[in-house]
Amino acid sequence: GCFVFKPAAKKRRLSQSTGHDFRNENNNGEDAELRFVTCQSLWNQIKSETEKVQEDLNKQLLDNLVNFLRRSHSGFQEKTTEWTCRMKFREIPTAALVLGVNVTDHDLTFRSLSDFLQNNITPYIALLEAKDCPGIKNLMQKLMGQLMNCSIDVDALEDEDYVQVSQKRIRCSMSSLIKWYESVAKKTDSETPSKKRASSSRHWQSPPVVVILKDMESFTTKVLQDFIVISSQHIHEFPLVLIFGIATSPMIIHRLLPHSVSSLLCIELFQSLSCKDHLSTIIDKLLLTTQFPFKLGEKVLQVLINIFLYHDFSVQNFIKGFQLCIVEHFYSQPLSVLCCQPADLEKRVNSLSHDQCENIRKLPSFRSYVEKQESEKQIALLTTDSFLK
Repeated sequence: GCFVFKPAAKKRRLSQSTGHDFRNENNNGEDAELRFVTCQSLWNQIKSETEKVQEDLNKQLLDNLVNFLRRSHSGFQEKTTEWTCRMKFREIPTAALVLGVNVTDHDLTFRSLSDFLQNNITPYIALLEAKDCPGIKNLMQKLMGQLMNCSIDVDALEDEDYVQVSQKRIRCSMSSLIKWYESVAKKTDSETPSKKRASSSRHWQSPPVVVILKDMESFTTKVLQDFIVISSQHIHEFPLVLIFGIATSPMIIHRLLPHSVSSLLCIELFQSLSCKDHLSTIIDKLLLTTQFPFKLGEKVLQVLINIFLYHDFSVQNFIKGFQLCIVEHFYSQPLSVLCCQPADLEKRVNSLSHDQCENIRKLPSFRSYVEKQESEKQIALLTTDSFLK
């Protein structure tokens, strides 16, 4: 058979003067460097605002997940010995996260979720994808590899014994995971009080191990069953929490798993904001605002919205299309140098060259403006650059 492997991404070598890329055969490259810098600055502002909006939109979802983790983890910390509690301990706390069919946006959501949990709840996060886990052995290898990398911090790297142990090939099994967790938990307990206070301010005591299955629907039934059954047998000594990324419907859990396996999961449903509501907020914050000088035309905006509605429902692809419009505008329009913040506008207008003034006079909007003026003013606008400025 023929197998195609996507090559690893290589770092691109950047040219020393990137602004030269804005010079083309249609213009003489006047102010190319300034247009490039303006384009880059504008996009950085828009990108920063976009990330802030997306953080605000995901805040409620993240808060709900944290409350779920807190409730789930309290039972492990109490370590009660009643029979009913021990039976309940066999259930693995599971968050079913319904994200919608806009799969290209899921990576950003999982990245922000992983960063948030790692900074505030637990350092032990593993993100698994179905393509990397065709069998239970592959899943365990991937899981242990990610978790043990998480456990190595700056202080741990100074400990030679710890490094030597971590570099050995460890047998991938649940018993190895339990021994690893007990060792890192014991290491945390033996820390000095000052270090302990610093770490406890960010992470919980005996923090849970969160395993995120990014595309739960794509995992094979056997892999899911084996992992859930094995994990449930050790849940009282290995505080595992599962997060299922679901694109379609939570009913997929019961279609993939028989009742004997799904009954081992204590499932709570979480619904992210719909992609349409997400896009509406992005448009309100980025396009229908005076914060940014760049505006999309009606036809271009309609094309981007149609691609969103009829192709992928991807907010990220809409933002990339918006970015492409910005780059194309600054690349093809010499007068885009005036698409800047109001504080810089007067200075840039006064520094316009004669050729740029001629470009302004060729604009249809400028011609219609001149036609409405008195004859003397028309002559001055068409012949005198200083009066035009």
